[in-house]
Amino acid sequence: MSSRWVRKYWVVCCFGTIFMCVAPGRALAQTPDLRPGNFELGLYAGASYGADNFRPMGGVNLSYSLPKLLLPYVEFSYFPALIRNYSTATETYLISAKIEDVHAGVHIRILPHESRVVPYGVVGFGLLASDTTGASSGTAAGCAPFGYPAGCFSAAYAKQSTDPAVNFGAGLRVYHTSYLGYRIEYKLYRPLSGPFTNFFSKVEGGIFFQFGGH
Repeated sequence: MSSRWVRKYWVVCCFGTIFMCVAPGRALAQTPDLRPGNFELGLYAGASYGADNFRPMGGVNLSYSLPKLLLPYVEFSYFPALIRNYSTATETYLISAKIEDVHAGVHIRILPHESRVVPYGVVGFGLLASDTTGASSGTAAGCAPFGYPAGCFSAAYAKQSTDPAVNFGAGLRVYHTSYLGYRIEYKLYRPLSGPFTNFFSKVEGGIFFQFGGH
């Protein structure tokens, strides 16, 4: 990943944090409803880095408040396919991979006192489904020893994989009213098998709607 993309990645993180803290403004006068029995529906977008490279993502999650401090949740994220080009001395590659993340976990709210700004920790477990396609061919240097021009020995590649993954991180909720708020979150993922086995990070921000309280 180029330094330009790294800078863009961290700029998104910084501006997202500032937006989540500043955007609510004076409407924060209303105390949030943190009682058990509340559902929370969240919509978010963000970016990830490390699975293969920088990529945008978006998704939805649904959580349910048990005790005041615990919110079990389910979440779906979609990482669209992006075309990657790279080459070695003897071969060139064109690869595209899309990823879908489905997992469940728990948000652990940190509440030293009643507040409209609520930090939390998060841990989850689920599945990463990836669909990778690509093609490779020989470079001029790779084909020359066999008496062929560049582009020889072309081959196609396709692989689908569904693998378990754990994740953990932290986030911040900012309640605009008792029914509407903003959330920013940072997570680290660790796939346990499959084509993506390194840690990769995800930063997301969005809005949530709270309903169904007693």
